[in-house]
Amino acid sequence: MPVAASPRPFAPHFLPLPVAFLVGLVLLGGLSLGDHNGIFTCLLVAPLFIPAAVWLVAFCRRPSPLLKATLAAVLISLYDISIKLYGAGSHDAEGKGLFHFLLLLGILPAFLVLVAALDQQQSGTRRRRRVAKVLFLALLFVHLALTSDLGMGRCVSCY
Repeated sequence: MPVAASPRPFAPHFLPLPVAFLVGLVLLGGLSLGDHNGIFTCLLVAPLFIPAAVWLVAFCRRPSPLLKATLAAVLISLYDISIKLYGAGSHDAEGKGLFHFLLLLGILPAFLVLVAALDQQQSGTRRRRRVAKVLFLALLFVHLALTSDLGMGRCVSCY
């Protein structure tokens, strides 16, 4: 027998927000650990894993839109900091350019996932959901502006 399709393509999952945030942190932390150990494919699959980590946070059932947007931006910022400080091969201008390109390639679908989650959420006014979307982008913009040269220079942990 065919299974009936869900009325909404992206339904909320059952994980509570702290567990979803921790799973997303482990997912992106594993990517940065793999890149630190010289597995450069971890850097290339980051545009797929960043939206997955944001999906975990964005599709929780109860939290407010502002909290979801803030935690999603924190996940991406922590991943960015860990790669810039401990990633192999990213301590020159070419590595920085490649990493920023791949990071922005992951942020775009992550933002679309967050927008889809917030638009489906019923527990917040329309204004609060709009503010959450702008907050997500503003937090990431401020983070990237403040940490654009983080980790540049001599690589201490490279072999």
